Amino acid sequence: MTAAVEPVEVRVAVMGSILPPGQGTSAETLRAGEAKTRYDRSFMDTVKYMENIWPPFAVTIRASDDTGRGVDLRVMRDEDIACVATVCAADIYGANIPEHAFPWLFDEKRNTPAAMAQHRWEHRAQLRADNWTLDFIARDAETQELVGVVDLSAENFAAAREVQTASWVLHRFQGQGYGTLIRQAVAEFSFSHLDAHSLRTCWIKTNRASARVSEKMGYRIYTEKKEEPAGPEKINRPMVSARLSAADYHRPEGVQVDVTGVGEQLLHMLS
Repeated sequence: MTAAVEPVEVRVAVMGSILPPGQGTSAETLRAGEAKTRYDRSFMDTVKYMENIWPPFAVTIRASDDTGRGVDLRVMRDEDIACVATVCAADIYGANIPEHAFPWLFDEKRNTPAAMAQHRWEHRAQLRADNWTLDFIARDAETQELVGVVDLSAENFAAAREVQTASWVLHRFQGQGYGTLIRQAVAEFSFSHLDAHSLRTCWIKTNRASARVSEKMGYRIYTEKKEEPAGPEKINRPMVSARLSAADYHRPEGVQVDVTGVGEQLLHMLS
């Protein structure tokens, strides 16, 4: 004998809203609103909780200039990783791929969404005081569109007090000052909040855009001897390495940088 089954009302939660089956009554609408409020509160509590258990998530940096242009940087969360995991060479370089293009963009094994996500997760999982990487996503301060990425890394930071940076900006945002603002944001964060003594960066010698931004920032070249594979063919090309000391860094007039979320827990994790 089959037992009678009571009808069950099914509600589906989608991105914070409750969708009632059929036409909802005013009472159902009220309950849906209450449920959404609870969901939103729970979501915000979860965000704050994640910032407490993983202090890098609390870091935010806004850099702006007197033209009204601005960028927001934060350490990548999973939703940010999803935004950058599918970036291809044309997104960064346009139709004409230069010889200095990042070689990983043309590696079928490395440049997949899964591999890119795993790469970012590895940085998070392996972070320790003597060897760390913080991956930042950069968005336009007004529209919140993806602008680019900048990675900060250090080895034995407590003693060396040096941070290495690597970055890219989407092709459609290049030549508009975004790259410079991202670099200013990183300098302010590193020098004023992490107490770094120097920043280090490198670029393929033919990458004139990186050379110009670095020169404008005050970087000093210390070697051009090393070679690294670059471009679609992964041909070894001369690499320029440069360093910016805290003493040489001067934030330009008209540039404003605001950093939040740097606490004792984060500083302990990084040094």
